[in-house]
Amino acid sequence: MPADRPPITEKLTPGGRSLPPDKPLAHRTRSNHARLGEFFRARREQTRPEDVGLPVSPRRRTPGLRREEVAVLANVGVSWYTWLEQGRAIGASEEILDAISTALQLSPEDRAYVMLLASGRRPVSDAGGGSPRSVGWRDTGAGGLEGTQLALLQQLVDAMENPSYIADPFWAVVVMNTAAADTFDTRVGESCLQRFFTDPELAKPHVHKEMMARSMVAQFRAQSAKFPDDPRFDAMARGLCSVSDAFRELWERQVVGDSYHVDVVYDHPLLGRLSFAPMVLGVPQFPALRLFTYLPKSGTGTQSALVSLERKAVV
Repeated sequence: MPADRPPITEKLTPGGRSLPPDKPLAHRTRSNHARLGEFFRARREQTRPEDVGLPVSPRRRTPGLRREEVAVLANVGVSWYTWLEQGRAIGASEEILDAISTALQLSPEDRAYVMLLASGRRPVSDAGGGSPRSVGWRDTGAGGLEGTQLALLQQLVDAMENPSYIADPFWAVVVMNTAAADTFDTRVGESCLQRFFTDPELAKPHVHKEMMARSMVAQFRAQSAKFPDDPRFDAMARGLCSVSDAFRELWERQVVGDSYHVDVVYDHPLLGRLSFAPMVLGVPQFPALRLFTYLPKSGTGTQSALVSLERKAVV
């Protein structure tokens, strides 16, 4: 494993070169109130009147629902709902947020995201009783882990036969096993999210590119809500929006989710088509980290293909 790793927020061009650094990040963190307002506005504009039982007029100019219509459906004041979309700190109760979520027909994952933004909750502390600050991502990224901790995480992924790696909230890989490197060209210290949206050759083998892209952006947004005071999420999103139309469209649509919603189907240059059921698991000792493991789908020949690849590597 290389000792020196690139910064986890380094942005890459399609050719793999670093993008110019952003302006200083101080005072760039947007409040969760602003994020919540943006989320509600985007979802309101994506909700069609007929989806919620409202009549459709040919003279209608507003995309999606009007604010007044959401307010009526949620049984809240129009001015109050307008302030909420504007990002004002008006102290919305869980009951009101749930009513608005119902009016906008939000999914369970959307609702969890709303409640997380509204609560301003930080990641939970580790089992040893450390404070949330002591186990935040700044301390559990590759640069903040001690050698013994990294060794244990490496041992964990090495014990898995299927492609597996552990990444920080920016999807920068902390440790990985050989199967991940050989199958997906995973690289320690580099962000899978950035590479997917900036390197066409990396994304090309994915059969379901659009669904993969949506799932990855959704997970990144869900992660950003867990670290509301960290400006690097916004900085990374701005950087990717500037170089990737696909990322920008998904980011502006406010897609959110905690895990994959689609199987990973991948055309490997040597092994042919591989199919995996991806799983994303937490790492209890390091709440900012996630374990990504890809389980071969039965009946697809993926397991035997991985075994043949492992044998070739040994030889």
